[in-house]
Formats: sequence, C-alpha cells, structure tokens
Amino acid sequence: MFLNLSTSALRREQPFNNYLFAFGLIYIMRVDNKRYDVIFPTDLATIGLRFLDSKLIGVSYMDEEEFKAPTGKLFTSVKQKIEKMLQARSAIKNIEIDFQLDVTPFQGKVLHQLQEIPYGETRTYGDIAKILDTSPRSVGNACRNNPLPIIIPCHRVIAATGIGGYDGAKSGKLLEIKRSLLAREGVHL
Repeated sequence: MFLNLSTSALRREQPFNNYLFAFGLIYIMRVDNKRYDVIFPTDLATIGLRFLDSKLIGVSYMDEEEFKAPTGKLFTSVKQKIEKMLQARSAIKNIEIDFQLDVTPFQGKVLHQLQEIPYGETRTYGDIAKILDTSPRSVGNACRNNPLPIIIPCHRVIAATGIGGYDGAKSGKLLEIKRSLLAREGVHL
C-alpha cells in the first residue's frame, strides 16, 4: 500500500480506504498492477514503476510474477538504468532519473538527507534525526514511506544496533532486499 497524504491524489480520483487516527483522517491508496506503467523482474525482486507525465513517481517491490513491458523510450530508459544499477558488480553507483515526489515537507527533508549518503556508506536513523532535529522514529517513518526506493537510497539508513527495517518490514523478503542492496555496495551487516 502507498501512503499518500496530499490533496492532489484525491483530485486524481484514485480508489481509497479511509482510516481515522488520533491526529485526523488519512487516506490509504490501493494500488493494483494496472496502475504500474512497467513491471519487470530483477534478481533482487520484481519491480513496478509508475510515471506521471515524464516523471517517475513510484518504485515498488512486487510479489506478482506478472510483467508489463515498457512502452516508449522514457519507460525503457528508466527500466534499463535500474536493471544496470542492480546487476552484480555494477560500476553504476547512482542513476539520474527525473522524478516527482508527492510527500510532506518533513518527508522531503528526510529524503534529501538520504540522497546525501554516499554509495557504500550508511547512516543511522539517529544520525539523520540529529541533523533534522527530530526523533529517529520520525526518520524511520519517513523512510518507510519513500516512494522511490533504490532511486532515493533508504536502504543506506540503519538502526544504531543493526540493520533496522526496510519498507516497514523487520524481517522477511523486504529485509533481504535491503541486505542485498547494502552487500552490492560493500556493506555487510
């Protein structure tokens, strides 16, 4: 599921589930494969890409074995860049892709900090929290809702006592993806 707190998503008339929490009503957008412009396998995971006009707006790890070939040069180019970066022993450390974020101002600050972490290095949730004068948990929540994992490297953020979580998971396939991404960068936890 993709958490979207913006009113722009409401104007796009997406299907939503409503949930009421102590701090107000939020909308959880249900995403199905028809919303992905490209779905492709890698040795890491099946990856789904979503675009708005000419900008990448979402990268998801998917359980489905269903694939959707890219249509057009832009979709093909982004898919190929991600595939090359994820290849074993790839020399590509970062990729340049035009993207658009639909996030809160706080999450934008956290995601900017993630982009500052060099390839092959990590930072703790606490390190980023100190920079932003906030709590490690708030940083973790912002990382969990990163709409562009791989592109904005939230896998480089770890807990003070170990690997931490990934995309909201504390174990299982998503955490193995984080371990694999870090190992490809020479970081072994």
